[in-house]
Amino acid sequence: MTLAFGRRLVRRVLLHLARGMPIERMLARSRAGAARMAECAARSSRAYQQLLLEAGVDAARAEFDALPVLDKDNTFGRFTVDELSRELPATNLADVLTSSGRGGRTFGFRLSARKSHERAWFNIDLGLQDAFGVDDRSTLLVNCLPMGVVFSSRAVTVANVSVREDMACAILRDVGPRFEQTLICSDPLFIRRLLAQGEANQIDWRALNTSVIIGEEVLVESQREYIAAKMGIDLNGGGSRAVLSSFGVGELGLNLLFETRETIQLRRAMRNQAGVEQLLAGRAAGPSMPSVFCYNPLRCHVEVLNPDANGFGELCFTIIDADAVIPLPRYATGDVGRLVERTAVCTAAAIAGCEPPWLPVAIVCGRSSDRATGLPSAEELKELLYTEHEVADQLSGAFRLAHDTRGAATLTLQATNAAAAADPALIDRIEALINAGRQLPLHITVAAPSAFPWRPMLDFERKFPYLISAPPGQ
Repeated sequence: MTLAFGRRLVRRVLLHLARGMPIERMLARSRAGAARMAECAARSSRAYQQLLLEAGVDAARAEFDALPVLDKDNTFGRFTVDELSRELPATNLADVLTSSGRGGRTFGFRLSARKSHERAWFNIDLGLQDAFGVDDRSTLLVNCLPMGVVFSSRAVTVANVSVREDMACAILRDVGPRFEQTLICSDPLFIRRLLAQGEANQIDWRALNTSVIIGEEVLVESQREYIAAKMGIDLNGGGSRAVLSSFGVGELGLNLLFETRETIQLRRAMRNQAGVEQLLAGRAAGPSMPSVFCYNPLRCHVEVLNPDANGFGELCFTIIDADAVIPLPRYATGDVGRLVERTAVCTAAAIAGCEPPWLPVAIVCGRSSDRATGLPSAEELKELLYTEHEVADQLSGAFRLAHDTRGAATLTLQATNAAAAADPALIDRIEALINAGRQLPLHITVAAPSAFPWRPMLDFERKFPYLISAPPGQ
């Protein structure tokens, strides 16, 4: 038996056993694992010891829910990495990853011990097998994620090219045909650049059997439909190709929450089946459907802090990893979400006419900081802007929403070229999409690529802030 065959067999067995495990048992093991992580942090992290002392809590005796809630400000914003970490020789560190720094105050860090790093590929391969059947089809994965986010695999061939659309398309065109399927990891803005380059290079996405994994920011449903239309992907369940979204946190890990084909069907059903929307989100349908994600409770414990009447609150994660260098029990990320009980998921799936996901489900509405008072959310605007593909074709996807100095709501969008920016008909169509039925209409302008005031920030190496009211050029 070859080593590769043995790995495939182990993945198949583990997925089979996991699918047969009751979710209640998974969640119980998850909570117990999270409690052990808190005790580990209390023994090994001087910073966490200080936080426990200030909270008057004994991690070994207190209920898990009584432990202090961590966030970037009271951890990385207050303590040094040495104070947060357990003692470990520098030579035992295999990997360092930072958060995006989007908040502008400080970076969060994830340090990986060699033992954790050497088995990280297995979790990645397990997820790829579950989503794309990579053990049954030779697979090339082209990683176009920015900020040095790379990963390894022993089930697929990985090309880490970051935000180089020319390199990515050259690899897909010249190497991709050797494989039975290709996967692209990207974000919603850079995938636009990649699709344009692919069109110029006459890339045949169907022939390459290409699927897409989107990360870094929320993927709204009209964006998924736009990407699928460009790549010839059937979103109604036909074929093996898909456009999936993934949620990660730099200081905690990649792919903490992730879409499956079942969660996509549930999310799409929420738009026109009120019963599905009510069961999953517990509220009336909005202009942009929240994301429907699964998570592996044996890898991370998920909580919702201070839930409102509909069960929405701030998401809080505990990574279950005995070898974690920086243990962060009960780490709140600023994302708004809701956990859905199994019975509600199964009922919603029956209404939607699909199979229920076999893992626990979390509903995510995005970050609380991405919602400015009196303004629509970035997700709402993206949902509208991608509704008409001819309009979306003429925009880069970058925009800035803010109150101007007089308090008026303004929306500045970047066009794909100067001709589109100068076309009054384009602004008319955008205004019709955005301002229809809105009590507070937005003042809309479209700028040429070189005239977009915030173009230095559109370098694809950092997350683009859609709602920050900074002056142009900042």
